[in-house]
Amino acid sequence: FTANSLGYIIGSLAAGRTYARLTGTTVLAGALVAMAAFAVFVPISNALWLLIGLFAFIGVAVGLIDVGCNTLLVWLYRSEVPPFMNTLHLAFGIGAVLSPLIIDRFAVVTGDAPTAFWLFAALMIPVAVWIYRTPSPDRPAEATTGAGLGVVRRHRWFLGLTALFFFMHVGAELSFAGWIFSYAEEAGKTETTARVLNSLFWGGLVAGRIIAIPLSRRLAPVRMLQLDLGGAVASIGLMAVLPDWPLSIWIGTIGFGASVASMFATSINYAEQRMTITSHVTALFLVGGSAGSMSLPWLVGQYFESRGPESMVYVITGASLAAVVLFLAMRTAASRDDARTAGVS
Repeated sequence: FTANSLGYIIGSLAAGRTYARLTGTTVLAGALVAMAAFAVFVPISNALWLLIGLFAFIGVAVGLIDVGCNTLLVWLYRSEVPPFMNTLHLAFGIGAVLSPLIIDRFAVVTGDAPTAFWLFAALMIPVAVWIYRTPSPDRPAEATTGAGLGVVRRHRWFLGLTALFFFMHVGAELSFAGWIFSYAEEAGKTETTARVLNSLFWGGLVAGRIIAIPLSRRLAPVRMLQLDLGGAVASIGLMAVLPDWPLSIWIGTIGFGASVASMFATSINYAEQRMTITSHVTALFLVGGSAGSMSLPWLVGQYFESRGPESMVYVITGASLAAVVLFLAMRTAASRDDARTAGVS
């Protein structure tokens, strides 16, 4: 997991320059083919160092793919991007729900779960060919390498705060997803109930992303983020304040999943209203989110046994409240950028 996350950060950082210089869909297709190639060797790797290396390279490819998908979509639809961005992230959620089920069925039929990597590798190739043959969206003038870095410098405070915002909300989301099963077991639930709660979290996330598509046509990104943050704090806060109430874990799990569902996509939509989204900007956001996904679940793990399972709730509550503070700071930084731009004009 750590090697994969580190590879993801490297891939995201490399994507900033790569998409600024090369044809976007070509890079995207190449990264998908590379990921398929690395995935082929996972089931036959008989050394830990080799497995670590493969997952690190898969992380690099995924970083390139994530930056490319989010950036190219903004370049294609510009100010009309919100519903399409939410649809993209809905696809991520559907994949997260379906892939474990596919692996499980594959294991039942073949008796060998790891060989499902070969199935996924095979499915990537026709998609890569299709993407390669698709015309790449026009790159904005500010999205070249030098100009892209200029956008980062001009909006450095807003972008830095937004990267920290990604750190908090992505870290909180993956901490919940990774630890809710163990939390439910420690709370006296059966393994079946714990699995159901885990599925309900992802189900709430998928439902939230479906709802976000039409909602993003009606509400500005800033309003959607306010709703997302309010729902996330209320849901995890319920679990923190009323841990002994039987319904709190159910309401909190579904509510938290639904609340964080559109936060990633809406954060990019909000930034798109402030500046030109370049691959450098997208990479900065994804590096922040990846750092959070590495750090906060690890932090929960450090205290889960020694301080009790409630440490999960406390860490996620703290991250959610920090995200609220960062969001307010982002709005202040955005107002200062607007005032400075008006002064220059």
